Amino acid sequence: MPIFKAGAKLVYYAHVPKCAGSSVNWYLSERFGDLAFSDRQHTRQPPQLRWSRSSPQHIDRASLERLFPAHFFDAVFTIVRHPVSRIVSAFHFQLDVEQSIPAQTEFSDWLADIRDRLDEDPFAFDNHVRPMTEIVPDGAQIFHVEHGLDGLVAWFDALTGAADAPRAIPRMNEQGQYTGNKAPKVVPSATDLQQIEALYAADFERFGYRIGDKSPLRPAPEISPTRIAERDAALKAMNSPLGRVRRKFSKIGF
Repeated sequence: MPIFKAGAKLVYYAHVPKCAGSSVNWYLSERFGDLAFSDRQHTRQPPQLRWSRSSPQHIDRASLERLFPAHFFDAVFTIVRHPVSRIVSAFHFQLDVEQSIPAQTEFSDWLADIRDRLDEDPFAFDNHVRPMTEIVPDGAQIFHVEHGLDGLVAWFDALTGAADAPRAIPRMNEQGQYTGNKAPKVVPSATDLQQIEALYAADFERFGYRIGDKSPLRPAPEISPTRIAERDAALKAMNSPLGRVRRKFSKIGF
């Protein structure tokens, strides 16, 4: 749950894991400065030294409501994703990056165990497999990964009354980008899809997804031609060799 100041506004980002968080965190840091209540080293600490059950940026809404009074923040937003692609991404992250599951584990076997894992420990895998609705507070401004992140830039322009840089949000941490793993992405079976639909029924309902449709029911926000041109120019600069180097070093804290 990164907290930051956007101009005079105190803003809470309800960070749902595996929903473009690296890209959004980079953008927020570049535009607004350092983020609070975010600990990228949380899972690197020995369990007995961790101060909370999940990293603060992945806090669940029930814990949030115990810690922060209602209307404490001036604005709240989140990014959500189709539950199928999210759980597939979570599997690859745990397998390839965190290495928290055995190397030869099949997706179907891992998925079949998720409900029991969550019943036993709702914070399993640092909330990477927790239902999104258990993280996103009521009243949050919702953006969908499938629509792209252009709407977020425009939303902050309206919130702050200023069109500050950066003017685009680049893709970061795509599968295999930092691990060198080129293994094909899992394709869930029909049985897997049934299990995902049951496990994340509340997410499908609240955020407007359907099991057989990759796009959300809600239409994408309208983006003006001027804004599209501005975005494209910014992405061109960001994706240049120099832009990539700058982004890489800013990501690791230089």
